[in-house]
Amino acid sequence: MTAPPTTSRRPASRAWTAVGALGALLGLSALGAALVLQPGRDPAPAGAEAHVPASPAPLAASPAAVELPPAPAPTERLRVLARRVGQGQTPGQVLAALGLAGAEAQAVLVALADHLPFRRVRPGDQVRLERDDPTGALRSLSWRQGPADEILVRRCGAALCAEKRAVALTTEQVRVAVPIRSSLYEALQEAGEDPALAVAASDVLAWDVDFYQDVRSGDSLKLVVEKVHADGRLLRYGEVMAVEYDGQSTGRKRLFRYTDPEGHTSYYDDAGQRARRGFLKAPVPYVNLTSRFGGRRHPVLGYVRAHQGVDYGAPSGTPVWAVGDGLVTQAGWSGGCGMMVTVRHRSGFDSVYCHLSRIQVAAGSRVAQKQVLGAVGQTGLATGPHLHYAVRQGGSFVNPLRLQIPHGEPVRAAWLQDFQMRIGPLRERLDRSALAWAGEPTR
Repeated sequence: MTAPPTTSRRPASRAWTAVGALGALLGLSALGAALVLQPGRDPAPAGAEAHVPASPAPLAASPAAVELPPAPAPTERLRVLARRVGQGQTPGQVLAALGLAGAEAQAVLVALADHLPFRRVRPGDQVRLERDDPTGALRSLSWRQGPADEILVRRCGAALCAEKRAVALTTEQVRVAVPIRSSLYEALQEAGEDPALAVAASDVLAWDVDFYQDVRSGDSLKLVVEKVHADGRLLRYGEVMAVEYDGQSTGRKRLFRYTDPEGHTSYYDDAGQRARRGFLKAPVPYVNLTSRFGGRRHPVLGYVRAHQGVDYGAPSGTPVWAVGDGLVTQAGWSGGCGMMVTVRHRSGFDSVYCHLSRIQVAAGSRVAQKQVLGAVGQTGLATGPHLHYAVRQGGSFVNPLRLQIPHGEPVRAAWLQDFQMRIGPLRERLDRSALAWAGEPTR
């Protein structure tokens, strides 16, 4: 048989050769891709031999690289205990309630002693203890007596040390405006303000508004007042910068705080007339008028007799002010008046203060207007704590509620331009048309 021509096998050889070349090419491509995709390995340059480095090199940053956040630090675990100081508790008893005893409690007390006089420890103080968990080692202790009064005890090496925490105080001027339906106290409370602001307002308006008898439903009060904050919380009220009381029986009374070029500060109306008069409208801050001047049945003796003054009902201990500058002519016990103070003023006036629980001035001493003479009490012929306040003019008793006392000196003519410039922004704030609830910051 004739063998087939040899040429018939050549195409198959060429085909298998092509397949082998293609497989080799694909193998090299896969090897190159593997080298590119392995972290820390760079592909070999064309015509060069690929080498694997002994240690991985850092991956070069590229526009498409995603940056991962750093690994979080291990979380510190703390065990926290807190207590409020109870009535009659000593610092040692408070620490014992928090689980401190023996040398540990003694070390805390020693550290606190330089910053916290233990006689000043009060019910309601907040004490906070931090311990490491699970070791139980004391990390810190804080003793807080108010928003801006905190003592921290921490470890200082092998011992404990204490320091007063620095608290950032911020002050802002805030406009407060409230309608009055029953009392100023309740109006401020409903508005979310501390009712202590009522005392500040009555203090400024003491010469023009009697908050015991002048307040009517429908009256209104506006103030621009400083608020002092500690760590974002209200610490106290600062100065009342401006106040307006619009009342049915008083009319509109508006006053502004002004410090003159000589450094003297007082309150003045829009025209620069000084609010301060020779006498205050009342000698006690914001309490109730319980008995007026004139005939009445005596609550103890039982018969009708002339009531030669007015009575203000107030809790025992309420401070009693001198209504004006003067000389103390009597300070002590006086029969049915109990503990009594009498002050002699100019123009033949005497003011009398009865039933005091304590006296803080002595006969022969001079006193200034609003100086504290003593405190409300129930001494003498009294059925409850109150102040009997009387005024004599030329030796005869007169109705204290009807005294007409002239104002003090106004702003000097040379300072009126400065006065008007300084109170202008305060006047604009008070003149906003709509009443807003308390706490509106001024702008």
